[in-house]
Amino acid sequence: MVSENQTPWCHSHLYDEGMPKSMQHAVSSAALHAAKNHLNARVIRDNVESRVQELLSSSPAMTPLETLAYAQALFIYQVLRLQDNDARTYAIYESTMPHLEEASNALIPYIAFDETADSPDHTADLIPLYPASAAQAFWTNWIFQESAKRTLGMINFFMLTYYFMKGESGNRCGQNKSIAVNRSVTMSAHLWKAQDAVDFALAWRNKKHFVINVSAPNFLETIIHDAQKDDIDAFGKICLTSLMGLTEAKGWLAMKGITL
Repeated sequence: MVSENQTPWCHSHLYDEGMPKSMQHAVSSAALHAAKNHLNARVIRDNVESRVQELLSSSPAMTPLETLAYAQALFIYQVLRLQDNDARTYAIYESTMPHLEEASNALIPYIAFDETADSPDHTADLIPLYPASAAQAFWTNWIFQESAKRTLGMINFFMLTYYFMKGESGNRCGQNKSIAVNRSVTMSAHLWKAQDAVDFALAWRNKKHFVINVSAPNFLETIIHDAQKDDIDAFGKICLTSLMGLTEAKGWLAMKGITL
């Protein structure tokens, strides 16, 4: 996020119209954390903790973008904390997990889970190339929706792993209702990496894109059979590894000429 203005779950153009302060502070904290050493560790740790407490005590998000930024920011802070060996930091990290779960659940009302996304006719829908305003509107909405879906998926996976490591997988994980709606995420490097609306519309027209929907029959088999090297982005690797297992995913990706 610091060096490229993106992560596998946050599109590089998501905040083109302005980044909410919650994410501004999280990215700044991530930059500080990247420069941490034994001489400045305490100061940077205190800075991160101050920002987390400021975020948790902030006013409720008022827009879909602010809601997404809040969830992404809190997720970033939890990842930074997880890399810290300080016992006090880990205790605070644990106490923040319920807030992260609430932040992920708050995303659900703003996400359009497309039940027809994996239908045969879906990819045939054409986005107008001209006037570009139509493509721009579609692309802008897709960026938000895809970032929200991916963020929800990553937070769910993060939390499920956390509860599993605590031995609560049969209990707490089953209570996480967000995982039940974690579907219709798009796996397409062509769409995700498009840098303007026209390039996105062309990729939508001319390139095959795949839908991660665990409730759809044979969705994984379709990906394994049809996906090519240039279809898989970083998030695709994450999804395939979680669905297939590390060894199987590594083997399939290697067969396609992709390094895990």
